Amino acid sequence: MGTAKRKPAAGKAAPVEPEVPAPAGKKSIAAALARKPSRKVAKDMLVLELRRLRAMFTEIAERYVANAEGEIAAVIEAVEGKSLPASRVEKMLEVVRDLSVKPRKGRRKDLARIEIITASLRKGLGE
Repeated sequence: MGTAKRKPAAGKAAPVEPEVPAPAGKKSIAAALARKPSRKVAKDMLVLELRRLRAMFTEIAERYVANAEGEIAAVIEAVEGKSLPASRVEKMLEVVRDLSVKPRKGRRKDLARIEIITASLRKGLGE
């Protein structure tokens, strides 16, 4: 039969198993991760994250522009496809002409104004 393990006698310490050394690569990686990155490494990481942020911003802006242009195109198609009374056309024309934006400044509030007008035109068309 097998040998039974017994508790060591009182006063005697249990034998300590030898510690298995960690592979050299793992210990240095863990130590490197525990340290704060150097100033140059932190700066490089920041630059990479900022480039990623810039790419995300560009993608979002492109999709936003495509959506807004699609809304305006839908209004154009609706106006071309419907027979509208002259009074309604005049009111819609007045709304569009009253738009006050400064495209050269590239402001978000100008985009919002265009969106609001587009939405109101679609609502007026029953879209």
